[in-house]
Amino acid sequence: MVCAAPLLALAQEALDYPIPSTAGEALSPIREGFTVPLHPRDDLRGPAPMVDTRALSLEAARQTRWPDLPTFIRDSSLQLDSRTYWFDEDDFGYDTPEAFTTGGSISFESGYLADVFQLRSVLYTTQPLYANADAGQSLNLSWDGDQITTLGQLNGRIRFAGQQVTVGRQLVRTPYVNPYDSRMIPITFEGIVWVPDDQGPDQTVDYIVSYLTDYKPRNKASFISFSEGLGVPQDEGMLITGASYHKNGFNIGGSNYWIEDTLNTAYGEIDYLLPFGEGNGGRGPQLRVGANILDQRTVGASMIAGAPYETYEASARFVASYRGVVFEGAVSTVGNEADVQKPFGYSPSYTAMLVTNFRQAGVDAYLLSLSYDFARLGLEGVKFKAAFGKGWGIENPVTNGDFSNQQELDLRFVYEPPRGALQGLRVEVEYIDWTVFDDALPSDDLTQFRTIVNYTVPLL
Repeated sequence: MVCAAPLLALAQEALDYPIPSTAGEALSPIREGFTVPLHPRDDLRGPAPMVDTRALSLEAARQTRWPDLPTFIRDSSLQLDSRTYWFDEDDFGYDTPEAFTTGGSISFESGYLADVFQLRSVLYTTQPLYANADAGQSLNLSWDGDQITTLGQLNGRIRFAGQQVTVGRQLVRTPYVNPYDSRMIPITFEGIVWVPDDQGPDQTVDYIVSYLTDYKPRNKASFISFSEGLGVPQDEGMLITGASYHKNGFNIGGSNYWIEDTLNTAYGEIDYLLPFGEGNGGRGPQLRVGANILDQRTVGASMIAGAPYETYEASARFVASYRGVVFEGAVSTVGNEADVQKPFGYSPSYTAMLVTNFRQAGVDAYLLSLSYDFARLGLEGVKFKAAFGKGWGIENPVTNGDFSNQQELDLRFVYEPPRGALQGLRVEVEYIDWTVFDDALPSDDLTQFRTIVNYTVPLL
């Protein structure tokens, strides 16, 4: 009989990205480029930017009240991000993790000293208000259901000649390595990252050179090596290189992730927003197409389980939108030799869903989704998305654990007012039903219900 542990390992979830209002706002992993944000949703290039007028008012007040202070102090900011999370799951008839947690983060960012050096830090915490015996499986608490408090970010940043180098604990956003902020605490990383300094929405060329020594999973307070995250006892970090180009709706690029004696992962993507529908605030018809591939293979001494092997995951999609309605269709396929390993961030596959991303060996899949922005009806900040995906293939207990035939239904509701008295609030309600057609399981279904309430308060 299949045990619960492999099920959890195979249920590596997909992205938690803002619901798009247009095809132009849909996630393109390579469009987001290579950045080192302080908060997981800072400076996203796809969605329409949300301007926090409270933070702007605080900044203006600092400039007015303390004009003679050094910019290192005067331009410093302090922000509280609270998060309360209800998680309820039925895991194929095995366990029923329930966790009601609260916490969030408090972040500090200094101004630049001599326009060159900056300090940043973020303290994260998640505290149980209610936790049953299986609550650790929610990933919102430690594996034994205890609280987590961790200094997830502490770094110094140097900028010079249009370049930016960040050293220490930090968030990193790339297609394969990213914050994956779908629980109480995001994934953070430790190491050195070199990217361009000016990374606004009109950035044409992106690149990254980075060596990360460790990462902190979402349900741990401590950092571990990248090889340990793949079950390899050897203590190895990750070398990242990548570049991308963006112009006139066209995005193309690639990145590579190398872990000595363990695994090499390469990612490439082509994405194109067709040149019509940009008028009328983007509410006219828009169409977007894209294709990507992730190649993964063991390297060096190949110490990872099942080595040596080579596998891949390729996907393609089209996205169409009109007046707040967004429709997406996507297909994907995975190589037969092995599952694709993705413990360092959300999946860049276009068929990625809230629980599965159809990454199991030999699985072909499709996804259909429909979302709507209710702003046209006077409900600004209210969005809803429904998605259905199905995967199929040849059952192989060695490579895919009989997960060849599966399907998932996701329902997602978001309320995030962009202005007014409730600015800073984000409420998300999600329902997931993942079905795996396998007679060895007590139940065919894994169901999840999540309610997440976020509230941001600029303090300084």
